[in-house]
Amino acid sequence: MQTLIPILLLLAITVLNATEEAPPPSSWTDDFSDVGNLTDNWRPYGFLATSIDAKHPLGKTVSGKDARPEWWQIVDGALRGQCFPEEKHPPGLRRAISGNDIRLHCRFKMAAEGQIGISIGGPNPIVERDFNVAGLHIRPDGITAWDNDVLHPKGSPEAAALKAKGIWNRKFFYAKTEKLQIAPDVWHNIAVELRGKELRVTLDGKPALTYTTLCGDVPKNDIGLQPGGKSKTPVASWFDDIRIEPLHAAKQTPQ
Repeated sequence: MQTLIPILLLLAITVLNATEEAPPPSSWTDDFSDVGNLTDNWRPYGFLATSIDAKHPLGKTVSGKDARPEWWQIVDGALRGQCFPEEKHPPGLRRAISGNDIRLHCRFKMAAEGQIGISIGGPNPIVERDFNVAGLHIRPDGITAWDNDVLHPKGSPEAAALKAKGIWNRKFFYAKTEKLQIAPDVWHNIAVELRGKELRVTLDGKPALTYTTLCGDVPKNDIGLQPGGKSKTPVASWFDDIRIEPLHAAKQTPQ
């Protein structure tokens, strides 16, 4: 028995390490019917308006248990994200994925003055090691693909000067916009495919946007959701029935 105990402990440690090092799944679904699933699998983050200053122009960054519970809640079996007018940047929610070519499908609903955001993260070779490599903003008047680039070439004196000041050498920009009429306060279906660098979006079964990203062909780390909008009162955006799968296992025409 004395020799058996160390062996069992060794096996337990091996299993634990294997679990910790296991890659995230390449496919999963979430219908937001389980609050525990939201807590276990999704990582909330945001910026506190109470800490806005010269060093933190967006406010203090918080995540995990320090995030405001009002940002993300499950209500009536769907995920509700909220923006608040005093905050300079919408909150986010991320979940790990793996794989290269991927497909995301979900339902969403937004207010007339709101928007939703969807982002895909990975080891971005342009701006920094782990960051977004593709993203979308959807509003009632259209859909926009956004991207990130550097302000100055890496290794340049200008880039070094920004780093010395603690300023990101990063440029966020709207890359392509398609004008569409997307009815507020009703549910819509969106499918997002990222094959290599090509981003393809289908809205309610119809092609809506294509955009060639700068570095969307890297391995994927996670996907992100955001509420959004400009209002003097809190704005809610809704998500439900999200599905992630490898693109080769998905239908060629998103629905």
